[in-house]
Amino acid sequence: MIETEITILVNRKSDISVVKNELVGCNVQFPIYLLEYENYYELNFTSNYEEWELDTAILRCFPDYTFVTDRERGQREIRIEVSRHQSEFATDGWGRPIENPLHKTMYLVKRSNDTPTYFIPEVKVLFGDEERNYYLNIVSGTRRRTDEKGFLLLNLFKNKHQGGEVEIFQDALYKTPSDAVQSGLYKMKELVNQDFEEYNQTKKKEKRALEKLPRKMIRDFINSCNNSDFNGILKDLTSDVIFEKRINWQAVDRYEGIAELKSYMKLSVQDLCSQGFKIRSSWHFDPNGAITIGIKYYPLDMKVERHSQMKYRQLIFRFKAGKISSITEDK
Repeated sequence: MIETEITILVNRKSDISVVKNELVGCNVQFPIYLLEYENYYELNFTSNYEEWELDTAILRCFPDYTFVTDRERGQREIRIEVSRHQSEFATDGWGRPIENPLHKTMYLVKRSNDTPTYFIPEVKVLFGDEERNYYLNIVSGTRRRTDEKGFLLLNLFKNKHQGGEVEIFQDALYKTPSDAVQSGLYKMKELVNQDFEEYNQTKKKEKRALEKLPRKMIRDFINSCNNSDFNGILKDLTSDVIFEKRINWQAVDRYEGIAELKSYMKLSVQDLCSQGFKIRSSWHFDPNGAITIGIKYYPLDMKVERHSQMKYRQLIFRFKAGKISSITEDK
């Protein structure tokens, strides 16, 4: 059994009695919840089928109105909305997942004699900050058996149709261009998702390439600190490097330039060299260029009780012109 959640929004409160009567007349066999808001009513219930006859009943009550599947950018008042949704995990009577769960909203609007809005076939899709162009190519068509006229969707999403033979999706003849657009977007998603996966893989490779050198420089810096290798510590630092120590986000020490950093490393109270730092697995690359790492270590005077005395710090590195320009230590 496939359950369908049906929601009806009555945007003119004076219409509520009409809609209630039609629900009763359609003999809905499930409890119907009615919620009143300041400017509209909401009715919702769950049925074991789609209750399409309800749409027909509503149209009989409003002969000057019709149901459409798009809002038309608010050009016409939406008097009633009817939404139907089925779970992505819904199954049929044999326990098999249904292929296309229903997700459809219809809007009751006043009939219009206006000509259909022309649809521009180009569809822009954003992949992060990159814009890709796809196309929904829709053409007029006729069902041969019945001479019914409508619209067909071309199996061509990468380019705009410029003429010539192109495969046509044979599954439907759409009554309106809007119906063809909605179906085309659904069909296009498989291609877009494939392209997006390739885009993500490319971005990951680019990210790894950009991060490779900074990662190496930071690892070399930590290794040089562990070995008290002053030359190794300083080789990837800018001449005006800043080393700042903070406790609870408050600066307690600050050393500016290579000379001051050298002096600090020679002090007996320094805790940057020969500490046996190990870089933790998580690295955070901030969009503004900062790289944050966690380090763990055992203080030199507490190595006897390593199991309970491990310490942790956080180091934030910033780069300038391909070198480390600042190091901030948080405890």
